[in-house]
Amino acid sequence: MKLLMRILVVVLVMVAALAGGGYYYLIVRPQPQTGGELKLAGLKAPVKVIRDPWGVSHIYAQNEQDLLMAQGFVQAQDRLWQLESNRRLAAGRLSEILGEKTLALDKLMRTFGLMRAARDEVAACDPAAKKLLNAFADGINAGIAASAGRLPLEFRLLGVTPQPWTPEDSMAWAKFMALSGSKNWQEEIVRAMLVQKLGDAKAADLLGRIQDAAPPIVPPELDLGAMLPRLGDAPGQFGLGGASNNWVVHGARTATGAPLLANDMHIALRIPSVWHEVHLVAGDLDVIGLSLAGVPYVIAGHNQDIAWGITFAYTDLQDIYYERFDPQNPDRYEVEGRWEPVAVIDEPILVKGRKDPVAHKVRITRHGPLIAADVPKAKGFAHGLALKWSAHDPGDMAATLYRLNHARNWEDFKAAAQRWCEPAINLVYADRAGNIAYALASRVPLRAKGHGRGPFEGWTGDNEWTGYLAPAQKPFILNPARGFVATANHRIVDDAFVPYISQDYSLGYRAARINQVLDGLTAATMDDFRRLQGDYRNPAAGPLIAAFNAVGAKSAEGHGLLERLGRWDGTMGPDSGEGAIFAVLCQRLLANTFADELGELSERFFGVGLTYVEPLNRFVEYAPAILQSLLAEPQSPWFDDVGTPDRETLAEILDKSLNQTHALLTERLGQDPSTWRWGRLHTVELPHPLGTVKPLDRIFNLGPFEGGGHFATVWQSAVMPGGDFKLNGWSVSNRHIYDLKDWDRSLGAIVPGQCGVYGSPHYSDQMDIWRQGGHHLLCYSRQKVEKEAKAVLALVPAP
Repeated sequence: MKLLMRILVVVLVMVAALAGGGYYYLIVRPQPQTGGELKLAGLKAPVKVIRDPWGVSHIYAQNEQDLLMAQGFVQAQDRLWQLESNRRLAAGRLSEILGEKTLALDKLMRTFGLMRAARDEVAACDPAAKKLLNAFADGINAGIAASAGRLPLEFRLLGVTPQPWTPEDSMAWAKFMALSGSKNWQEEIVRAMLVQKLGDAKAADLLGRIQDAAPPIVPPELDLGAMLPRLGDAPGQFGLGGASNNWVVHGARTATGAPLLANDMHIALRIPSVWHEVHLVAGDLDVIGLSLAGVPYVIAGHNQDIAWGITFAYTDLQDIYYERFDPQNPDRYEVEGRWEPVAVIDEPILVKGRKDPVAHKVRITRHGPLIAADVPKAKGFAHGLALKWSAHDPGDMAATLYRLNHARNWEDFKAAAQRWCEPAINLVYADRAGNIAYALASRVPLRAKGHGRGPFEGWTGDNEWTGYLAPAQKPFILNPARGFVATANHRIVDDAFVPYISQDYSLGYRAARINQVLDGLTAATMDDFRRLQGDYRNPAAGPLIAAFNAVGAKSAEGHGLLERLGRWDGTMGPDSGEGAIFAVLCQRLLANTFADELGELSERFFGVGLTYVEPLNRFVEYAPAILQSLLAEPQSPWFDDVGTPDRETLAEILDKSLNQTHALLTERLGQDPSTWRWGRLHTVELPHPLGTVKPLDRIFNLGPFEGGGHFATVWQSAVMPGGDFKLNGWSVSNRHIYDLKDWDRSLGAIVPGQCGVYGSPHYSDQMDIWRQGGHHLLCYSRQKVEKEAKAVLALVPAP
């Protein structure tokens, strides 16, 4: 109530003050200074910051330490609230400013231990890397100092003053991105829950339709449903999710004779964008592309000689272990026949509105933090679920980013990629010498059992990690005969590759569509790449519709829907009525086939995530694939509704689903089917962290707009399982295309814009570009940058 009252008072003050200059102090004054001169203590030499028509900063420094300081300063100018909220999210400190509603989220993040892992990683950094991290932090802190008395609106609404930035804050956000790209622990638990609910045979029938692996072991005395906490309604939209596309085509198959490389990364759409476009120039470094707010250097982009793009690789970097506790002392757990003490870390959490901190204890076994626990029983063992995750081990990410940005050829780049730790990513590569390549950039755990298909019994010692794959043994591809490389989170290596890398990949529909288009190009152009990044064709639709039509419909309404789908080309643009029919029909068919037997487990099987920060699990793709497999078995017992005395088959379930689809679309979109549009169901709204509180949604949020796409389309567009078809999962967050013939012809775009300060002209100026599948010019040469310049800021050393 205090927060709501504060918000109400501030809003009323804003309205009353508009006529008296309040607009200037609340909106105009916090805007970044983009021209003139600013003095920064700590700079060794002057730095020039040139902003282009889209607000992208091109930073020219005389040494790399000044360059990173300037990058941190510019990020603070454009994204100060995002920096503050990101680090609080990763560290489990949101409740200090938002109160009780984020307490459960903070407890979760303290349990995951991202900040503990970040401290360990910074402590393990070599001195040169730590020096660069400190320079970047110094720049952010200079930006914080420069904002004194003119903080962005969010800080004023909440009464918050930003605290000094540290290198640990940067690494903690990098760990959060790693968490967003590592979901395997969720799939392990969902598989185990399916075994417990259905039994080995029925669970194997479902899981065997997507993976050739036995169901996991579940100790018979374990109650997974009771162990996992009920999260309740999400306290906001904090998860990022993740998928992506990238591809590179050799010059032998392009119109220019030089390689072309494309990258679009898929995460939850938020205000501001998770990405910050930047151009960094100092000494022999001249790199442009995407940075993460709070992390130095460029994550994906190009320098003078090479270009690279990223997708999540979904390497299996996580395992769940069942831990068994001493019935006489729950603070001891079993380790190969003996009892060992559980490590306990106190993580007191400050909560706005409370006088005393909330006590939170994180219990840790040799495998990692306990993320769930069973209540001790009078007889027998109590159990817990421990998370083992590679990101808890110190990595080498600061130095690796330096090497990646400085790489000048394939050998430099491969060496940097092979040292990359988390998040696990697929890198596609091109260079001015004409080479194209792929490299897996990820740690690869080595396991005693040879695989990570857990959960595992943690007390035996039979399921331990034995180290990581040596960098030189990680898979890569150089100049493939087909003339291109494409990744879309799908399986890159086959089962013949040893050791085990993962089993939880995207199912490959996007990859198949990208490969189909690239196979047909003999002289690829930038326009070909632009069209492919905006492609709405759904490769999953054809086989499903063929199966539906083979069964047919009983009702006139159902027959009409199938007739329309039979004439459809599978394109799920915003104006597609058939796209709306297809999406709703698949959702209803899933629910009518499985919900009767799975009960409360249905939402997990359909893909609802297990935490606030991971809204979807991989079964969001697996469940439809399992359903597609079952369509070839119309008499399968899975189609029988166990809640009725009759024996239903696919014919009855399809007819029921068609009728429900017609009813829902009529209710939501009107009586006239010719007016139905996928975009009217699949709306897009970009939320701001404070936009969950009315009336701030009308101030900060963008949309709703009509959207298109699907999980299986190149322009990916994920929805949460259930009856809400809004774009509330993840989608294309950036689009970049790099022309290695002429860097100044390269293209970029992020959504919704470059600056997160409300009222900035770059707050949402790329929203329409995104909706149209478009790009802006990504100037690179100094001559082109100066020609396109809209503002020039001189940063000079303070005396």
